[in-house]
Amino acid sequence: MIILIFLSAKNTQWWLQYIPVKYFHKERINIKTIWLVLLYLPLIFINTLLNNELIIIALFTFFLNIMVCLFIIDLKTDYLPDILVYPLLWAGLVYQSCITQGNVVSAVYAVVISYLSIMLITMIMEKIRQRPQMGRGDLKLIAAGAAWIGLMDLPYFLALAAVFGTIHYCIAYHIKKHNNVLHAIPFGPAITLSASYWLFAPSLNPFIIKIMG
Repeated sequence: MIILIFLSAKNTQWWLQYIPVKYFHKERINIKTIWLVLLYLPLIFINTLLNNELIIIALFTFFLNIMVCLFIIDLKTDYLPDILVYPLLWAGLVYQSCITQGNVVSAVYAVVISYLSIMLITMIMEKIRQRPQMGRGDLKLIAAGAAWIGLMDLPYFLALAAVFGTIHYCIAYHIKKHNNVLHAIPFGPAITLSASYWLFAPSLNPFIIKIMG
């Protein structure tokens, strides 16, 4: 577990420094290793506690690595790199094929339905309001998250992402209202939090109930 935590921290640190410069011509994001270790410590601990199969632990660790990077990169640059989003999507389909209750066909439907429906809503809103509403990177990330979550939990995933997005907007508005007008916020962090919750909740909730009982 210690090795997974350290490797995750170093891997994330490298991605945060490399991706913004290489793909978006932005400044590198520097976060000290110790902070990333402290971030991954509870995440990897919960991951290894809830799962016995090595392949599932590896997939969940990959999921966490990608989500942490996407959360920070979108928050700092307003971009979601395809180089992280596409592997996340394919890993979600692999995950569905590895778990007992998984359903690859359902996951594919979730990917297609989530992407097309949100894209349609976004295009309609853009026509009405005459300005960009949601970035295409957000659409891809929603589709990637849907691959992990599956079709049945897709409405809950989208609803919780909307809640997190609203909370983020309210906080950002309160912070920036005295400085300038807040037109938009990155939606990626809300998507990553919602996907992470719905992926881990089915395993984590019974475990918490068992401990409390």
